[in-house]
Amino acid sequence: MQVAGHGSRVDDETRWRRDLARGAGLLAASLAGAALVFWVAANWARMTPDDRLAGVQGALALCVFMAAGLAWRGHRAAEPMAALAALTTGALLALVGQIYQTGADAWELFLAWAVLILPWLAAVRSVFLALLWAALLNLSLWLFLDGPTPSAWGRWGVSIPSSAWLLGLNGVLLALAESLRPVWRDARHLVRRALAAATLAWAVAVAAQGAAQDGAGAVGLLALGLVPVLAVYGVHVRWRPDPAVAALALLAGIGVAGFMLAPWVDSPEGLLGLALLVLALGLWAARHALRLRAALAPTVEAGAASVARDGRADAGPASGADRPAEDDAPWYVTALRIGILVPVVLLLGVWAAIGFELDSAADALGAGLLSMLSGLWIARRAAGASWREAGGVLTVLGLLLCAVGAWLTADEGARGAALAILLAAGAAAYAGTRQFPVRLAAAGLTLALGCWLTMPLDFLFRPEDDPEAGWTAGLAWRLVALLALGAIVWIGSMAGARRARWRPLAWAALTTAAGLAALLSLAQVRPGLWWAPGGSALFVCALLPGLLLGAWMISRRPALAAGPRLGAPAACCVAGLGWAGAPMCAVALAGLVLGRWAGDRLAQALSVMLGLAGLALYYFDSSDTLVAKAARLGLTAVWLAALAVWLWAPWRRTTVQAGAPARRAWGLPAWLLAGGALALGAVQVRVHHYETILSRGRPVILALAPVDPRSLMQGDYMDLDYAVRRQAEDWLREREPVRAALRASGRGWLLLRRDGEGVWRLAAVAAEPPAAPARDTVALALRWRNEGLDWGGRSWFFPEGEGDRYAKARYGTLRVAADGTALLAGLLDEELAPL
Repeated sequence: MQVAGHGSRVDDETRWRRDLARGAGLLAASLAGAALVFWVAANWARMTPDDRLAGVQGALALCVFMAAGLAWRGHRAAEPMAALAALTTGALLALVGQIYQTGADAWELFLAWAVLILPWLAAVRSVFLALLWAALLNLSLWLFLDGPTPSAWGRWGVSIPSSAWLLGLNGVLLALAESLRPVWRDARHLVRRALAAATLAWAVAVAAQGAAQDGAGAVGLLALGLVPVLAVYGVHVRWRPDPAVAALALLAGIGVAGFMLAPWVDSPEGLLGLALLVLALGLWAARHALRLRAALAPTVEAGAASVARDGRADAGPASGADRPAEDDAPWYVTALRIGILVPVVLLLGVWAAIGFELDSAADALGAGLLSMLSGLWIARRAAGASWREAGGVLTVLGLLLCAVGAWLTADEGARGAALAILLAAGAAAYAGTRQFPVRLAAAGLTLALGCWLTMPLDFLFRPEDDPEAGWTAGLAWRLVALLALGAIVWIGSMAGARRARWRPLAWAALTTAAGLAALLSLAQVRPGLWWAPGGSALFVCALLPGLLLGAWMISRRPALAAGPRLGAPAACCVAGLGWAGAPMCAVALAGLVLGRWAGDRLAQALSVMLGLAGLALYYFDSSDTLVAKAARLGLTAVWLAALAVWLWAPWRRTTVQAGAPARRAWGLPAWLLAGGALALGAVQVRVHHYETILSRGRPVILALAPVDPRSLMQGDYMDLDYAVRRQAEDWLREREPVRAALRASGRGWLLLRRDGEGVWRLAAVAAEPPAAPARDTVALALRWRNEGLDWGGRSWFFPEGEGDRYAKARYGTLRVAADGTALLAGLLDEELAPL
């Protein structure tokens, strides 16, 4: 974009306003979507079901119309608005499931969500929507298979583990992403790399399950884990060149090979042999990945140029990701080396502990010191890369043994000596080598264990509701210190000569800070109270992203105008009050600013994933109500949206002066509107179906047994089980032909008969549709899943904080339609009175 009559400072300010406005808008959309989900999960106690449905449907319609209007004007904000509409669709489906009690985290909900956002995905071709769609399909299949446990598919006569089905799903999605590559706007290849990583991870999981079995099934699973790895590697070397995916495939292949050999490891010598084999394979894989990078360099450079042309790369001079430096390897080669280093060191550690009988602090410290000094000498003196890698492994092994010795010393009461030993060993390992993985391991292990040793050793086991517990404050202030250390070292390491020396320490500090933030989230600190243990430290942590943004903007030359230079960081600091209760989000935003400042795409991607995990932990934090958290996030989203508008306005005026873009055709807006109509229409059809069952279905009262967890999206609920289910299982154990028929067809019917007290009891189980039952008999349709009976009505949602009221439930009232479909309509106490 060129603007006549403006200097470089104005152009720089225009770019800053544009990027900050986009970032604030995306963050506002994400927080608004999370706030809506939180609000729905709170189950608005003072509103009727119709009011709740109308409110969320209105929010969805508003998002769709705004996205269509922005798309018609050619505005790039149409993409985040479409993403917000997709999140609102999930909230609407969750609300329907909540109102009509159709199941907690039912796989049908996530599958319907994926289907309904498909038109928007096809129209906008957004990376976020693509990743959301893939995640929904994975979650739906995982829930359908009842999580990570093996799922017996008796109707086909075979038992296939859940990981194999998820491997197949991600493999199909990866093939789809590769086929759509020419028409998909994903210059950084985030979608296909994420799908490739998921495919490879599930392949390793399948191989791990095969290693734990015996016989032909084990061989089949090991082969099933190996074939996709070879396929992903071959495709991304020959037909779709991508050295990053190829490196991940090499790492996964080594993991599969390790699991294939694991059943034959039955002695310390076998552990040593397996460790050396994995190390040798890792050294070869790292060299091979570097050769692939050199061979595929033209393709990689073309992709980078495409990103730069699209204006999505950080063109600032502060970029440190592309500078040549010591140990200058691409991120995927570093990830490969770290992925090999961890299992090799653990295997060698177990071998050393067993083989040398290291059962005391002195033994561990002596062996660790010997190993670390040997490794440092080899790493410094060796001429070949393989020997340097071997020296690095010995160094990390020695540091691990020294850490174990320090831990045992602390258990004996000498905590000061233990901390001194740990710091000395960590500093020696960090300073004595130049390898990034070794330095990262040394810094990370030292910081993490140092934080643990400076806390009360039993701090994680203290009562969470103890108002005098000071360990939460200590943990929070350690989080602030680590986050500040990581930020300072990261900024200092952006100079080319310092990057290889200090960047591992920055990564280790930020990673340890993320771990402490997760512990604080689980500890459920109340950030709304300054005097709560750790509350003030969390506020300081929440302000850090805004302070880092201000430092980055002040460091720019030529200097930016005072408005954006001071206003944007100040507004970000104010917004930090909204995520003060989610310390992982604060760490993620700090990492995002630092990654953007340094031009480090890996740091930015990891920060986004960390932020999503932080929102999930914030959801499950019961120290504050869902309504309060939703209000806090919603107000923060409004504030950030106002910031985006303030930053956007001058840039839009400049764009208008330079010539406004032509309006687009009606194609994209029409697709967006059609997707909104599909979502709203599908939900309304489902609501009408449920209302028909509730109004016309036959009432059936069943005895139940409740428990009280929290749903992923739908708030507090009681997980229900029925006495008649257990009666049916006992009935089927004595009638194997009926059980076999149910397994073959996948469905059946419970024949229920009412007793003298008005409670319905089991009469029989049928695999075929029954004839017209008697007036005192009801046929309840069921599905056969995972060797069990399922007819719905497995949960009861209630407003947050009303668990004590529904804990008195002893019976459930179902409404059964003419075709046997059941819907849970209410709960009754032991006197059969409605709750």
